[in-house]
Amino acid sequence: MIEVRELAKSFGDTSVLRGINLTLEQGQVLVLIGPSGSGKSTLLRCLNVLEIPTSGTITIGKVRLEFRPNSKPRKADVLAMRRQSGMVFQAYHLFPHFTALQNVMEGQITVRRRPKNEARTKALQLLAKVGLADRIDAYPHQLSGGQQQRVGIARAMSIDPELLLFDEPTSALDPELVREVLKVIRELAEEGRTMIIVTHEMKFAREVADRIILLDEGVIVEEGLPEQIFSQPREARTRQFLSLLMEEK
Repeated sequence: MIEVRELAKSFGDTSVLRGINLTLEQGQVLVLIGPSGSGKSTLLRCLNVLEIPTSGTITIGKVRLEFRPNSKPRKADVLAMRRQSGMVFQAYHLFPHFTALQNVMEGQITVRRRPKNEARTKALQLLAKVGLADRIDAYPHQLSGGQQQRVGIARAMSIDPELLLFDEPTSALDPELVREVLKVIRELAEEGRTMIIVTHEMKFAREVADRIILLDEGVIVEEGLPEQIFSQPREARTRQFLSLLMEEK
């Protein structure tokens, strides 16, 4: 289970997240929507402890971390929390000097301390799973954006995380490449992977999410089932946001 309680994050005097509370059961998919600058990406980075929250608690599986102002958590505790989640970034963040296979092996060796032969076997399985069995020896510059993102998904899964985090995984892709990445994520949802996804792809969000949260100005404005959020939103801000999205199309 994933549990976040009273999570806050500030950069200096600027408050980016305020009083975030959410719970996610194993196998559920939560989609975060909201305008740019609302705190969605920061929330994901806090869950992966790439950003240290200012205050609050995060529990992922059996690992729990409490954050306090002016107090840094122990490095060992941060690493333990990071092992619980795999992150897929907007801009791929693959190692340019590693092949696809090496990119998917690296985290297993450094984070999970797996022997190289075991890491290689798992990496091959995961690259096949995302449709890249024939591209294992390709370097990132030899791959399309969609292929690079699929390597990123395989890499995130390679450390066997409790939670997969997707930060607008299709935002850097050309429209024709979006479909191949969303297909992989849909398949993961069907397998029962626990995921939190930040996306502007509303049709995809409606199809894949168990719950949807609208985040705006660092707070949760509304949370509900996809059908309720898209068909009968309770909050005026939700209606306004969805209306603006429809106008842009």
